[in-house]
Parts: sequence; structure tokens; C-alpha cells
Amino acid sequence: MFKIKKFIKIIIINQISAFMLSALILLYTGTFYNFILNLEIALLFSNTIGLIYYFISSIINNLINDKIEIKFFNILIKIFIGTFSLFTGIQLSVLLSNMIFKIQFISYDKTFQNFLLISNMILLITAFFMIYVYRKLKKEIEIKIKENEKLNQLKLESELAALQSKINPHFLFNTLNTIIDLVYTSPEKVEEMIINLSSIYRKILYSSETELYTLDQELELVKKYLDIEKVRLGERLEYTIKIEDNLKNFKIPPLIIEPIVENSIIHGISKKIGIGHINIEVFKENKRLKILIKDDGIGFKSENIKFGFGVTSVKERLKILYSNESSFKILKNEDYGITVSISIPYK
Repeated sequence: MFKIKKFIKIIIINQISAFMLSALILLYTGTFYNFILNLEIALLFSNTIGLIYYFISSIINNLINDKIEIKFFNILIKIFIGTFSLFTGIQLSVLLSNMIFKIQFISYDKTFQNFLLISNMILLITAFFMIYVYRKLKKEIEIKIKENEKLNQLKLESELAALQSKINPHFLFNTLNTIIDLVYTSPEKVEEMIINLSSIYRKILYSSETELYTLDQELELVKKYLDIEKVRLGERLEYTIKIEDNLKNFKIPPLIIEPIVENSIIHGISKKIGIGHINIEVFKENKRLKILIKDDGIGFKSENIKFGFGVTSVKERLKILYSNESSFKILKNEDYGITVSISIPYK
């Protein structure tokens, strides 16, 4: 119940205080004759007052059990505890001095004794009343904090839901455009694309009902999307996906990787003459999950960089879910294309 370190600290302070008090008495009187007796009495007084303060403050601290600190009340309670400890400690020390050293320090009548007793009781009752008020205020503050946390969580969830509701039609619109293009150029491939699209959209509809996806689920969706684009682009698109097996069940927000891949194809690979490559790599580094999406498309000019809703939504959702703990970077490759780096805490 009581902390040993704090107890030892109080004992040391008590002894130092007693030696200092005895030294002051020695300097004041100028005689060494009664120094030992003065030291013993000083030790008795300082230890009695100090220990009373320690035990009462420890009991009260356990009653308060601070998670939220109200400084004003803390200071007042400490003042009352200190005053009560001083009054009670002096009275107890006088009583013990009479018994041990046979020295009568103070002689007071019954009325004064009653006054001291009533004063101590008032101080003690006031201190416990303040503890009651303190705990009541603290409970109200904790309720308010929980309510605010709940409101913040609801706000985040509504923001995520709003973004997610925009992502789903955005993805469908882009994919249908791809299918429309193929109706005229390669109608035999349309059936395959529609089958893949239905599979993808089932997953996307599921993602609207869940806050997190496994990496395996997200990458499966990315593969199906890339297969759709591969039907359209043919040999002009090649891709690789690398992920460590132990990371496949790690959960991330849904549709974090796919919009980046989609952006790479629309703005990079499809506008490139010749074969385009997309490399996706997922790995753990220094207690963080890293996702790298690299393409060798036409890239961008930094002064004119503009990204669509898909990339913007990824950045916004990462910010909402991970606050300042997430990182989203878009970098120009040395040769061609861009690399998108996503980093989130690995928990």
C-alpha cells in the first residue's frame, strides 16, 4: 500500500531536519552540554510529524488515485494534511517527551487540550470533505473526457464512411470506362473483365462494412484489378507483388493500395509507349509496415503535379486513422515513373 522509496525518503528528511534543528539550537545557546538531548528530542519531533504526514498523505493519495490531476484541490489538500500533521505531531511529541525524557515542554489546561482536539478534528473533516468534492469533480471530468472521445470516434467513423462511399462509385466508374473501351476493340475479352469486376465489387461492398482489411484481401483485390487492366493493355502491362508471409494477416484500411495502383496505370503506364511495369512490395521495417508501389510510367513534372480522388482519399483516410503516425510520400524515380511510399505503425 505504501511506497517503500517514499517512506525511506521521508525518514532521511526527518533525520536531516532533526540534525539541522539541533545545530541551530547549539548555535543559539553556544553550549554543547545538552546537544545530545536536544538531538534526541528533535529526532522525536521531526520523525513523529514526518511519519504522521507520510501515512495520512499515503492514505489520501490511495483514496484519490489520480488519473486526472486538479492542481488547486491537490495544493489545498496538502496544506490541510501538513497543518494537521504539524498540530498532531507536536502534541504527540510532547506526550512522548514527557514519557521518555521526563521533560514537561508545555503545560496547558483542559480547555486548551479540547481546543487542540477540536481544531484537529475540523482540519481532518475538512480534508476528507475536500477529497469527496475532488473525487466528484474528477468523476465528472472523466465522464466528459469519455464523451468527447466517443464523439471524436463517431466523427472519425463518419468521415471514413463518407470517403468510402465516394471511393466505391469512383472505382466502378473507372472500371466501366475500361470495359466500354474493350467493347469496341476486344469484345471477346469483355466477359472475362465483367467476371473479374463482379468479384472485385463484392469485395469493395464488403469493405464498406468493415474498418480494416487484411493485406492478403487487399492484394487479392489489387491482383484482380491488374488482371482487368492486363486484358485491356495486353503485353504493355507487367506487374509483381512481394509480401512476407507473416504480414498477410496484418490489417490495414480497405482500398489503400488499389487506388495508388489505379493512379499509376491511368496516369503513368497507359500513356507510356512500350511495356510498363508496376512493382508492389510490402515489408516490415523498424516496427513499421512499409508499402512501396513503384511504376516506370511517364512520371510527372513536379511543378504541375495533380492527383485524383483515389490518391487523395488514401492520404485522408491514413490521416484520420493514424493521425501523425502515418507517412505518405510520392517520389520521382531516377529513371522513369514514380514510387509511392506508405508507412504505418506495425501493431
